[in-house]
Amino acid sequence: MTSAANCGVFDPDYAVPPGLTLADLLQEQGMSQTDLARRLGVSLKHINQVIRGSASISAELALGLEKVFGTSSAFWLSRESLYQAVLARKQERREFEKAIDWASQFPVTELKKRGLIPGDATGVDLVGQLLRFFGIARPSQWSDPAVAYRKSLKIESDPYALSAWLRLGELEAAKMEYQPYDADKFMRALEAARHLTRSDPDHWYPRLLDACAAAGVALVVVDTICGVPANGATRWLSPSKALIQLSLRYRWEDIFWFSFFHEAGHVLLHRKKDMFLESHRRQDEEPGEERARLEEEADRFAARVLIPAKYDRVLRQLSFNEVASFAEELGIAPAIVLGRLQHEGLLPFSSGNKIRRRFRLVND
Repeated sequence: MTSAANCGVFDPDYAVPPGLTLADLLQEQGMSQTDLARRLGVSLKHINQVIRGSASISAELALGLEKVFGTSSAFWLSRESLYQAVLARKQERREFEKAIDWASQFPVTELKKRGLIPGDATGVDLVGQLLRFFGIARPSQWSDPAVAYRKSLKIESDPYALSAWLRLGELEAAKMEYQPYDADKFMRALEAARHLTRSDPDHWYPRLLDACAAAGVALVVVDTICGVPANGATRWLSPSKALIQLSLRYRWEDIFWFSFFHEAGHVLLHRKKDMFLESHRRQDEEPGEERARLEEEADRFAARVLIPAKYDRVLRQLSFNEVASFAEELGIAPAIVLGRLQHEGLLPFSSGNKIRRRFRLVND
């Protein structure tokens, strides 16, 4: 029996063609196949194929059998449907047996730990559970996310782990209510988000989610999976709904906030058909010219929203002791100022990390 049967649902792994029932009725009533073919107005060959299970019972034939034997057409169609379903499931199982190695490539242990697939799923059952998780019918419909993201990956990721992480974001976004995308509303939400950076996650997290949703942007935070060194990803789920997915990689607040505003820049500035995945790039790996331009635009957008250009001269002259007061003047977290100074080489990465917070979110 299949796993569905173990859950209390009758799901046989054997197939009984409805033609056997038809053959039994013919024998009970002393009727030949030739006589039945004449009564139904079909060929003897077709009746013989139905009895052997090589031809299916159509709705028209079911109506005819209803009149000949007094059994309802629904009975015949139900038998035919169950028979075809069992045949399809047997064929599916054969396909799934060939995909067991494919299933083993995914971060199965992590998905089980998060309760996303049953802990006892193995073999063919694991293949089916992964297909349900991804919302696809067969393994051939799974695609390498590096292809979808047009090789925008800045460092090498495990494609199977990456696709699982991205799917988690889609599932979280599907639970959210949101308004149609409105660029002006989203920009206002970003301005408000600057000041939220000074508060703790239990304060700013629900407010930021609500503000983004009201502007047509689903913001989800999904803790990273081993093999996915991503800070964030941006894609459009529909023409009226954007998805910004962030991880808690490293958990440093300045990295988190810059990643958020960087992804927001992609939403506001770039085409809806483009998809972006952000992480730290290896020194020996460079994106294509067009991709590099888009990433630089998103970087500049994030930098300018957080610390406007008019403060550049002051920023370059800051000492570490002035970081906190400057951040207070701007209304942003001190770690954001520190991160900017470190990124531009104005302060060493070893200095001032005590003012950087590592946080956990309310649903983490």
